[in-house]
Amino acid sequence: MIISTALWASVAAIITGGVTLWANPSRALNRALLFVSLHVGLWLFGFYLMASGRGGGWMGYTAMAMALMPAHAWLVLTVLALPLAGWRERFWSCRIWLVFGALMAGWAGMSFLNGAEAASPMRYWNIGYVFALAALAFAFVAATVIKVRTMSGVRRMEIQVFVLGGATGSLVVLFSVGLGVWLDDPVVLELMPLAVVVALIGTSWALTSRRVLDARHIFSAVLERVTLVAGVVLIVWSVQQLAQQFVHVGTAYVLSVAAGLWFAAEMHPWLKGVFPRNSRLTQLRRATYRVARKDLLPEEMEHAFIRVLKDRTQTDRVVLLMGSRSRLVGGDLDLSIDSPMVKHLQTLRWLTPERLEREKSIEGHEILKAFLDEHKFSVVVTNAGPSISFAVALDVQRSRRPFTYPEIMQLADVVGTIETAMSRARYLRQSQQAEQLATVGMLGASIAHEIRNPLVSIKTFVQLLPNHYQDAVFRDKFFRLIGDEVGRIDRMTEQLLDLSAPRVLTARNIDIHPVLSGCVDLVAAKAEDKGVRLITDFHASSDLVHTDPNAVKQVILNLCFNAIQAQEQKNGERWIRIETVKNADYVEVTVSDNGTGIGQEVWKHLFQPFQTTKSSGFGLGLAICKDILSTLHASITADPPVTGRGATFRITLPCQPPTS
Repeated sequence: MIISTALWASVAAIITGGVTLWANPSRALNRALLFVSLHVGLWLFGFYLMASGRGGGWMGYTAMAMALMPAHAWLVLTVLALPLAGWRERFWSCRIWLVFGALMAGWAGMSFLNGAEAASPMRYWNIGYVFALAALAFAFVAATVIKVRTMSGVRRMEIQVFVLGGATGSLVVLFSVGLGVWLDDPVVLELMPLAVVVALIGTSWALTSRRVLDARHIFSAVLERVTLVAGVVLIVWSVQQLAQQFVHVGTAYVLSVAAGLWFAAEMHPWLKGVFPRNSRLTQLRRATYRVARKDLLPEEMEHAFIRVLKDRTQTDRVVLLMGSRSRLVGGDLDLSIDSPMVKHLQTLRWLTPERLEREKSIEGHEILKAFLDEHKFSVVVTNAGPSISFAVALDVQRSRRPFTYPEIMQLADVVGTIETAMSRARYLRQSQQAEQLATVGMLGASIAHEIRNPLVSIKTFVQLLPNHYQDAVFRDKFFRLIGDEVGRIDRMTEQLLDLSAPRVLTARNIDIHPVLSGCVDLVAAKAEDKGVRLITDFHASSDLVHTDPNAVKQVILNLCFNAIQAQEQKNGERWIRIETVKNADYVEVTVSDNGTGIGQEVWKHLFQPFQTTKSSGFGLGLAICKDILSTLHASITADPPVTGRGATFRITLPCQPPTS
C-alpha cells in the first residue's frame, strides 16, 4: 500500500507542477510552484524507495529533502509578496531559511545515512529530528503571520491560501511521522503521501486558477463538512449499535441510515450559522430582492440598487450598465456593443484584474486590463445570455480585498435580479406612457368640439366687433366673453398636457371631488356623442385624500372610456355612475355602468397584462391602473360578475400618508 500510494503521489506531484507551468508560463508564481511540485515529487519518490525496502539510506535523503522544504516555501512566499522582484533578491530573502534547512539536512544525513542497512527503516527516525522539524515549521508559520500583517489585497489572500495548504501538508507529515516513531509501525504512513499530494494539488489550483479564494472561507467550509460528516458517522454508528440489541441487523441498518439523514438535515443549517461565509453578499441578495419587489420608477430603482450595492460590498463607486440601442450606458460610461472590449467581456462573463493576471495571456486581455485600469474597477459582472444587455461594475472594496469567486457568483445572481427588475420598471414606464398617449388621443377627439364652441363664439364676436366697436355694452360683453372662453380653452389644453407629460407620481393631500368633476367634464363630450348619461353621487362627507391627482385622473378616465366602449352595442338606456363614500381611513370611489358586464373567465385575470375583449388595444389599461394605484398605496378591485348587471370598479384612496 505504501509503495503504490507514494509512487503514484510522486507522479501526481510532478504532473501538477507541469500543469501549473502550462497554465501560465509567464507568471513567476507558476514557475515557483513548478519547482515546489518537483521538490515534493522527489521527496515522495525517495519516501517510496525508502518504504519499499531499497535501503535505509533513502530515509536520509528523504529527511534531507524535507528539511529544505521551509526554505523553498519561503521562496514562493517571496514571489507572492514581491511579484516584481528579481530572482537574486528573492533567493537572498530566503537566506535564513536556507541556513536552517542546511543544518537540518546535515543532521538528517548524520542521523539516518549511517543506518542504511537496518531491518526496519522506521527505527532510524530520530525523535529529536522530528521535534526540530516541527519547531522549524512553527517558526515558519509565525514568520509568515508577521509578514502577512504588513500586506493587503490579493497578495495577502494568496499567502494565506498557500500557508493553509502548506500547513495542512506539514501537519499530515509531522503527525504521521511522529505517530510512526511512537508506535514503530510504518502502516500509519500509508495515507500520508496521498494527503500531501492532495494538499499540493489544492493549493496549486487555488493560486493559479482564475478563481480567487479566501483561506478563511476554505478553512470554514472544510471544518463545517468535517464536523457534519463526523457527527453523521457517530450518529449512524451509535444508532446501529443500539438498535442491534433489539431488532434485526437489516432493520438496525435502515434505522441508523434514517437517523443519519435526519441528523444531517437538522445540523446542516445550524452549522452554516456557526461557520458563516459570505454573509455580506447573502445580505446583498436579500436587500436586492426587497428593492426589486417595490414599484419604483427606473431612475429611483437604479439609485436604490446602487445604494444597496455600495453598502453591502463596501465600495464607493457602482455603475449599472444597461443596454440601449446597441450600446451599454451607465454612469459616465457609454460603450458600443460592437466594441472589441465588450466582445471580449462577453466571452468571459465576469472580469477581475486577478483573473487577467492568472490566466494565460490571450487576445483581448490587454484591452480588458486597460479598461479596468482606466476606470479603477475591481470586478465587472455581466448578465447571462447570448449577448450583453446588462452589467454591473464595482471599484475596489474599502478593505482593499479582491472579490473572491464565491462572491462573484453571488454577484452574478444579483445581476440577474437587478436586470429583471430594471427591465420590468422600464417596460412598465413605456406601457404607462403608451396608455397615457392613447387616453390623450381619445380625449382629443372627444373634446374637439368643446374647444370649437368657444372658438366659434370668439370668431362671431370678432366679426361683429368692427360694426359695434363704439357700443360700450357690446365691448364690455366682448371682453368678458373672450376672457372666459380663452380661459376655458386653456384649462382643457392644460389638462391634456398634464395627462400626456411623463409623470413622476407625487402624492399629496387633495380634495378628490374636484378631480372627479374635472374627469366628468373631460369625458362628457365623448359620453354625449355615444348617448351615455353621466351620473355623479358624491356622498363622501370628507373628500380629503393623500394621492396624486393626475394619476387618479388617468385611472378614472380609463374606466370611463372602457365603460363607454362596453355600451356601444347596447340598446336602451346607457349610463355611467361615479360615487364616493367615506370610510374610516380611506375614501372609496366607485365607477359602475349598465353595460354587458365582465365575463367570469375574464374577471379572474382582469388586472393582468394583455387581458382584453376589445378588438383594438393591448389589454394593458387595467394592469397599469393597478400599478399606478399600488405605487400610491391605493387599490382597485372589480365586483364579481352578476348576470344582467354591468361592471363595477372600486378604488380605495388613503386619507393619510403611509406610516412606513
